[in-house]
Amino acid sequence: MTGPGGRDVVGYGPNPPTRRWLGDDRLAISLVVNYEEGSERSLPAGDATQEALTEWGAYPFPDGVRNLAMESMYDYGSRVGVWRILDVLRRRGVPATFFACAQAFEMAPAVAEAVVAAGHEVCSHGWRWEEVWQLTEDEEREHIRMAVESLERTTGSRPVGWYCRYGPSERTRRLVVEEGGFLYDSDSYADDVPFEVDVDGTSHLVVPYTADTNDIQFWLADPLATSEQFFTYLKDAFDTLYRESEQAPRMMSVGLHCRIIGRPARIRGLERFVEYASGFDGVVFTTRERIARGWRAAEGAVPPPVTVLPAEPAGDGSWARMIVDADSVPGATATLGRSHVLPGESTPMIRHTTEEVCLVVEGSGVLRTDLGDVAFTVGDALHIPAGRPHAIVNTGDVPAGMVFSFPGARRPRTEECPE
Repeated sequence: MTGPGGRDVVGYGPNPPTRRWLGDDRLAISLVVNYEEGSERSLPAGDATQEALTEWGAYPFPDGVRNLAMESMYDYGSRVGVWRILDVLRRRGVPATFFACAQAFEMAPAVAEAVVAAGHEVCSHGWRWEEVWQLTEDEEREHIRMAVESLERTTGSRPVGWYCRYGPSERTRRLVVEEGGFLYDSDSYADDVPFEVDVDGTSHLVVPYTADTNDIQFWLADPLATSEQFFTYLKDAFDTLYRESEQAPRMMSVGLHCRIIGRPARIRGLERFVEYASGFDGVVFTTRERIARGWRAAEGAVPPPVTVLPAEPAGDGSWARMIVDADSVPGATATLGRSHVLPGESTPMIRHTTEEVCLVVEGSGVLRTDLGDVAFTVGDALHIPAGRPHAIVNTGDVPAGMVFSFPGARRPRTEECPE
């Protein structure tokens, strides 16, 4: 039963889902890094107003007077804070989801590259860090499209998640579904596990977010909040959810901002929490994409982690031999190569900093990814998003061969991934 405005105030009630959508795990922890710096409201960006919430609290400035202190506090997040967070994630070996504003990534391409290279998920946080309810419907639709196209350029793959600043407009979810290509949105704070909503006859997945286990409280708390307080609050939330997860799987979101948690006096609270939660059985730090795919898999609808398209077969070759290098061949628009895997063998698990397209020209097998296996055969074309760990496994009786391409004049960086 729904109330005025389509509100569902009942949800799962006393009977949360008990299906094993986390596999052998019972509690999924989603670390979310909000990357917004450079896309916030500011006079240099042509905005009529500018951000008021800063380290000084809510500190409004007179109309038309540029708040340079505010701008520098946000700049700290992109200049220093994000790198400190990435270092913690690297040392602790945990993945995160980056709620990335497209314009912010365009202004800091090195950050976008580092996030993708580390294997973190990039979820669209909009074209800018803007309140979408202030846009017209046509403007909001266009900004969704612009955000997707921009993030495809800066990260090499299309985002499958969506999250607005603070909250959506009444039409946002409909426009997200209309745009297509999104696996989930996080524009809700209504639950501790994913849930389905109906959008004009389409079943759409919501992976809810949080405002309490969120470092924004550092900027809202009075008196001074410490890293110890942040850790304690996260620990208390974790302990409750972990106890409840004995009966039904749960998820926990932790919201982070580069300009906030990235400060040296605060980052220890995050690191202590990761240390603490990692010591429990059945706990997994994972991305929101993987949570969403696990949920859909549990109900029998599994969107593939790799897109398979029909294509015409062409020639064969040998494993990992480059045939055209866009960085060195004048006029080339892609780096091309060929792969060759013998029956019963597999390649190492690797990932690239840019997207890859593979055309299967011989044999069959599976493309093994961190999100599951995708079968392929002659004639298939597989689109592999940037940062997606993958390996080629030959399950047939003849060699498996592929022609692969990295679109655009850019040679990818490749690294092996631990199994």
